Amino acid sequence: MNSAATDAGHFRHAWRRLPPRVRAWTARVAIAIAALYALYLIAGNVFINTSLGEWTANRKPEKFQIEWGGGYTFWPGRVTVHDVKMKGHVNRTFWAVNAEKASGRVAIWPLLRKTVRVPEVIASGVTGGVDMKGERKPPVPARAGGWVLQFDRIRSDSIRGGHFGDLALEGNGRAEVGFYKQLRGGALELMPSSAQFDGARLRYGKEELLSQGRLDARFAIARHTRDQARGIRKLLLTNASLKLDGKASALKADVDPTGKVTLSNIPGEGKAQVKLGLAHGAVTPGSRVRWNVPVSGRDATGATHRSALDIALDVDRDMHLVAKTPAQHTGRISLDADLTLRGTGIPLVSPHESLKELLPRSSGHVVGRWQFASLSWLGRFFTNAPWLSLEGSGLVDADVRVVDGRVAGGSRVAVPEVDAVAHVMGNRIRGRASADGRLDAGPNDELLPSLDLRMQAFNITADDAPSRPYIEGNDLRLSVKSLSGIERQTLRQPGAMRELGNAMHAQLSFANAKVPDLRAYNRYLPNEHIRFDGGSGTLSGDLTLDGAGVIGQGTLGVDAKTARMHLAGLALRTDVDIDLRLRRADIKRRTFNIDGSRVALNNVSFTEPGGESRSGWWTRIDLDRARMDWDKPISINGRVRIAMKDVGFLLSMFSRQRDYPKWVFKLIGSGQAQASANVQWAGQTLILDRVQADNQRYDVKARLRLHGKNRTGSLYAHWGVLSCAVAVNDGKRDFHVVRAKDWYDSQPNLLR
Repeated sequence: MNSAATDAGHFRHAWRRLPPRVRAWTARVAIAIAALYALYLIAGNVFINTSLGEWTANRKPEKFQIEWGGGYTFWPGRVTVHDVKMKGHVNRTFWAVNAEKASGRVAIWPLLRKTVRVPEVIASGVTGGVDMKGERKPPVPARAGGWVLQFDRIRSDSIRGGHFGDLALEGNGRAEVGFYKQLRGGALELMPSSAQFDGARLRYGKEELLSQGRLDARFAIARHTRDQARGIRKLLLTNASLKLDGKASALKADVDPTGKVTLSNIPGEGKAQVKLGLAHGAVTPGSRVRWNVPVSGRDATGATHRSALDIALDVDRDMHLVAKTPAQHTGRISLDADLTLRGTGIPLVSPHESLKELLPRSSGHVVGRWQFASLSWLGRFFTNAPWLSLEGSGLVDADVRVVDGRVAGGSRVAVPEVDAVAHVMGNRIRGRASADGRLDAGPNDELLPSLDLRMQAFNITADDAPSRPYIEGNDLRLSVKSLSGIERQTLRQPGAMRELGNAMHAQLSFANAKVPDLRAYNRYLPNEHIRFDGGSGTLSGDLTLDGAGVIGQGTLGVDAKTARMHLAGLALRTDVDIDLRLRRADIKRRTFNIDGSRVALNNVSFTEPGGESRSGWWTRIDLDRARMDWDKPISINGRVRIAMKDVGFLLSMFSRQRDYPKWVFKLIGSGQAQASANVQWAGQTLILDRVQADNQRYDVKARLRLHGKNRTGSLYAHWGVLSCAVAVNDGKRDFHVVRAKDWYDSQPNLLR
């Protein structure tokens, strides 16, 4: 007290000794300063606590907005505000920051140089986030004269969380950030900054990824303009590090009976340890990741499974990634992946292009089992066959080898069950199949993909009637293989098949598939003259296809017992045995060489035009030279050899028994006959020409044309010294018993 009083006394004494003029000016200055300070207090606090402040700050609300609940300032340049809410929009980026309280200092003199320099901001109760929305728009061209925003230090010891899109981080955080930005497209710099979180919780949407975590991040971006580093290329100017340690969530994978896979995160006892560094667009040596994820769920049968997924990343001169489930795991989900990526650089392009850049640097293997919601990719991966598709979901068992980004020979992919569909020559083959895909090395180390399918059960429909199966069978096998360069070259040699298809071929085989109703074949037959009226049978096939799904060669076999048929105007019951041998002749015209094919009709019973019934008849037809057009109805043109029990059926095609001379039908009891004929079957027209049937006792010749309900032709029969000829013309018959052979020989052939 005495000291203070003494000092005050000294001050009063010194003040009195000053000249009156000096004392007057000093008082005036002090009053002016006090007035200015009072004016500042009033103006500054009015500015902060009225709409004037927010109106001034929000001159461009489409780019930046700020509001606060109130505040104060006691010194020029120093401001404290409460309930701060800021948000902004740059191109597709929308950002927002909220703080319960913020205090800062603005340097006054730099404002004269169009620089807003904030040496320090201290905030508390901070949350924020960034979202990417809408379409990217071209940036406004840079212009000179933009204001400079320089925040040297923004610090908070109470950050509660933030998000980037659906990725959110919550916890007790603290951070220190500084940045420099010149408006109107000027330079940007993120000064050395840091962030730490304790008790961190990381989630994606509603799914928790990490809990009880500790996070330490440091980052900086060198000063640059937009033209110097656009978008992701800013990583070339970035130095960053991340340390993370916490409890990882578990993964639940449920598969419903339809094969749909549902993945979700659930609380678990996994572990996550991350130490990553980034320098100038490359991962720094010494970086490492260890992530353990418990895996559980139910498969499509309802059975539960439990396992764990371990992921490890180590970085030195290269990046080495390992992902595994325990070796003893026998469930439906497993993985053993070991990949090395040459170098540590990160592709600074779009995600799609990044994958293209990373693949050539990748080598290793991936062995695993996983349920896929769609298997359409599998058919495209192993074949280039548009006629073959794999549909629906399925479990995939893979062993894939990768060398320099390319799948290597020896790789395989197996699928225990998948819906397979093949379209072959107007027919749709569908069934539940197992698939085995392989990549083999060719003669010149070329990769030759192949895919083997085995349908446990299948059905066949017409492409234009997919809901009406007409063939049902078991154990169909389809093998699709790529052709090597040598094989493709062979196809170009003289005399070889020139159609390369899609540089691949396929083998399709099945046996004894059921045909519940033989009338299904009528779509391929000229129904007026040849058709099935009922019965059932089986179909077998062994066919070679090209890459377009067109038959190259092979066999088709039809076997039917007591089939009901309509043949050349006669109704009959018969056992049918067809052995059709196909060899493609012209891919564009869909024609086939069917030389060597055979048709056998056994136990034939039929009623002749006059009402007489026959049974026990048989015939065997060999096609020596023949061509077939696959279009509907099928067309056939060729020369055939026929063996038959007798000529009774042939005679019945021309007239009733009672119309012939009595001796003619004695030919029927005169033994088997060997015959030959030219055959043309096109559309609704069936022509038999130059038919010659004989044995040592008789000789029968005939020519017959059937078109719609019209029937024209001629027949000649000779037995010993007896002969007879008959002309048929639309139901009218004219018999010739005198000079019968001369008359018959004078008739023109129906085919050239």
